[in-house]
Amino acid sequence: MAINKKIVDAFVQAINQQNIPRINDLMAENFQFIDTYGGCENKEAMEAGWPGYFQWFPDYQITIDDYLANDQFAVILGKASGSYLGNPERYWEFPAAWKVVVNGQQIEVWQIFCDSKKQLDSMG
Repeated sequence: MAINKKIVDAFVQAINQQNIPRINDLMAENFQFIDTYGGCENKEAMEAGWPGYFQWFPDYQITIDDYLANDQFAVILGKASGSYLGNPERYWEFPAAWKVVVNGQQIEVWQIFCDSKKQLDSMG
């Protein structure tokens, strides 16, 4: 049985709406966020980190173009965009891919693959 797309879509929607309580509910207790450099954070760190990230990028959005799944994980292809502190002059957008592992009704792994140079440069 393929990964539940509704759970992945709900997580993306919660991120796009910056709905911290919903994001936290959708993260499994053993949640792992793996960044583009291979760094890994657990649920507790992410519960603390999401609010700050959304302060940095108040218009952060994930756009999904394609979705592929098997019974172990899903891959979503699309783009991430936002602007540092909401400043339109510091807007960035880049292609991105996410590997997502769902267990039941929650996300266990959220791993992003992207070139985040534009995002990091926007903060300088």
